[in-house]
Amino acid sequence: MLGGRLLSCNFGSAPIAPDLREFIETCMGVPLDEYFAITETVSILRNGRAMKPPVIDIKLIDVPELGYFTTDKPHPRGEMLVKTNSLMLGYYKRPEATEKAIDKDNYYHTGDIMAEDQPGHYVYVDRRNNVQKLAQGEFVAISHLEGVFNNGHPIMSQVFLYGSSSRSYLLAVIVPNRAVLDDMGIAGDDAAIRAEIRKALQEIARNEKLNAYEVPRDFILEHEPFSTTNGLLAGVGKYARPNLKAHYGPRLEQFYDDIAAAQAGELKALRSQGRDAPVLETVVKAIQATLGIEKVDPSKPANFSELGGDSLSALTCSLLLEEIFDVEVPSDVINNPAGSLQQIADYITRMLSGAGNRATFASVHGRGATEIAASDLKLEKFIDAETLAGAGAIAPPSDNPQCILITGANGYLGRFLCLEWLERMAAAGGRVISIVRGRDNEAARKRLAAAYESDPDLKRHFDTLAAGRLEVIAGDLAEPRLGLGDPDWSRLADTVDLIVHPGALVNHVLPYAQMFAANVAGTAELIRLAVTGRMKPIHNVSTQVVAAMPGGSMLAEDADVRAATPVRTLNSEAYADGYNHSKWAGEVLLREAHDALGLPVAVFRSDMIMAHSRYRGQLNASDLLTRLFLSVALTGLVPRSFYRASETKAHFDGLPVDFIAKSIAAIGPESTQGYRTFHVANAHDDGISLDTFMDWIAEAGHPVVRVDGHEEWYHRFETALKALPEDKRAHSSIPLLQLLREPLPAASGSDIPSGRFTDAVRKADQDVPHLSQALIRKYLDDLHALNIL
Repeated sequence: MLGGRLLSCNFGSAPIAPDLREFIETCMGVPLDEYFAITETVSILRNGRAMKPPVIDIKLIDVPELGYFTTDKPHPRGEMLVKTNSLMLGYYKRPEATEKAIDKDNYYHTGDIMAEDQPGHYVYVDRRNNVQKLAQGEFVAISHLEGVFNNGHPIMSQVFLYGSSSRSYLLAVIVPNRAVLDDMGIAGDDAAIRAEIRKALQEIARNEKLNAYEVPRDFILEHEPFSTTNGLLAGVGKYARPNLKAHYGPRLEQFYDDIAAAQAGELKALRSQGRDAPVLETVVKAIQATLGIEKVDPSKPANFSELGGDSLSALTCSLLLEEIFDVEVPSDVINNPAGSLQQIADYITRMLSGAGNRATFASVHGRGATEIAASDLKLEKFIDAETLAGAGAIAPPSDNPQCILITGANGYLGRFLCLEWLERMAAAGGRVISIVRGRDNEAARKRLAAAYESDPDLKRHFDTLAAGRLEVIAGDLAEPRLGLGDPDWSRLADTVDLIVHPGALVNHVLPYAQMFAANVAGTAELIRLAVTGRMKPIHNVSTQVVAAMPGGSMLAEDADVRAATPVRTLNSEAYADGYNHSKWAGEVLLREAHDALGLPVAVFRSDMIMAHSRYRGQLNASDLLTRLFLSVALTGLVPRSFYRASETKAHFDGLPVDFIAKSIAAIGPESTQGYRTFHVANAHDDGISLDTFMDWIAEAGHPVVRVDGHEEWYHRFETALKALPEDKRAHSSIPLLQLLREPLPAASGSDIPSGRFTDAVRKADQDVPHLSQALIRKYLDDLHALNIL
């Protein structure tokens, strides 16, 4: 069409989607150049590099209020200032605006946040004044998100996002694509258009992995496009933001008020009338009110998180449903990744009918209790009298276990315990049964298999061992009888020889009452299974926090937690308070079962479970250490020392997950009688600490800057993390940052009494390993392999 005479094409004004750029380059047969220019300075960049002339110099400056610094890693970031030989003289009759725009050295403040991803090459990040802070403290890059939604689906032609620091979510004005509406046959039907746009927004959110607060909760449907004629577009096609805010602002603010009023009205109606309606209908309305969404179709198998929920909104919904139905509905039931709205309704129905009756936080400790006592946790509150009475007459434990039941095998430690036992059963001709949450057995097996997919060698190893030797059953620790039907329960009671229990609800925010069903009542259900049919020893994975005493001392390995900490005070503000108390309560029940029923128990209290020393991508991405390594690699900021007394030789107690799994599998079978506790700790007095890890990270090619003063480091670190792209922020230290606010206590070697564990490891022909530079390098390699770093 162009006669072969086309030499170049270019675009400007705003970034375009990569697929559109590729399409045009393919059509034209020439590269599509990107020009960056500003009215006040004329052209600045061509394909990210300075155009000289007219550019004389470019520099970046810090924007601390948004968390952009020229010291940011891996690339300097900040507002771009430019000096050109075509710079304007100033704004007509606006000396104050001119003074803000041009500094004393004749650099023009562009207002654009750029990153220098390689020397002399600049990448656009955002506009300095287009970052909105929401009420919950989250920053959202408005113009970036508008680009995501504008380019994300053909049904949307123009998307204008609106937020406020007094609101926790965004609203939008959306102009649909008339041609697409005509093709779909829904032009003129606003209800149908809104439904399709809502689906498109959720599709984009899934594809782009957006956080719930980055997706507009609702929107104004506008059929008149933004244009220069109506003043809503500037001359170059950019949004005229002041005009858009002036035109739609009052309606959007009223929209906020209407949503809040409707939500309050819906909640009031639910509290007064919800119990009288069908359970599923009330569940749907409660979720709609909690998440602030317009309509939920309960016939579709979407779970709570797919509707935009998270652990905190699940807690809110849990408390609302408990208020309506007067039964405890744990947040884990609501936020079950394998669940659905119908399953939530079924759970409530069972609880109301008494068919699913089991011990609850209220029935054991008393509704609203702020203290929990070991004396509350009696077996008769959890297990029927007939089972307890018959426990003394059942067959003793097998000396040669051939059938192993493992809970939580898709969890981080659980997957390697499963692998260890599959290897042992391959040698012994036995088998492994795993209980995993899933809509059915096939879905549960797929969830478990997915845990091994990060490394082809690991996946092959698992597939080989699992073939014909592993049975996966869909079940749930939070349900009566583990969510199993009578046939499966009876079969397990008759055939299982040993129960390995790393499974738990792990959450650092939820209170004890919300962890009770899965972690406390779930342990009781395993005890019920262990004393039915034949006696089955339990290998229970706990946490070393259970052994922590006031003042910082630690319980000995043979101490009885019932006597050492008979009463514990609940504190929902403390880090992981609910999880830690739930593991203590599980240990109390196991002690009770041993004393009353003779149940053999081995408890393994682990500290930090670190990355696998061999298999790629196998680390716990959500734990404190992994988040810290990622955050340091991204920001390059570390304190002079993480510890209070730099002259004291500090120590880190963690161990690789493969060593922990192998040790538990080797030591556990030796505990076929009695009750034994092991502190799974690294007791080497080797001076390897978090500070050592930072040196190793630097030596691995991620330079670090040591900041004097822990408080100054903390604030710089926090600011830099909050400015990271959303996909990086989600994996960073932000959720656990409070744990780093103060310097850590330093100790020479481990202060955790772990002689019994160390001796048992040596008896099993192993040695507790020293932490190595190779392991820390593997962390960084794993983060790369998982596309997190």
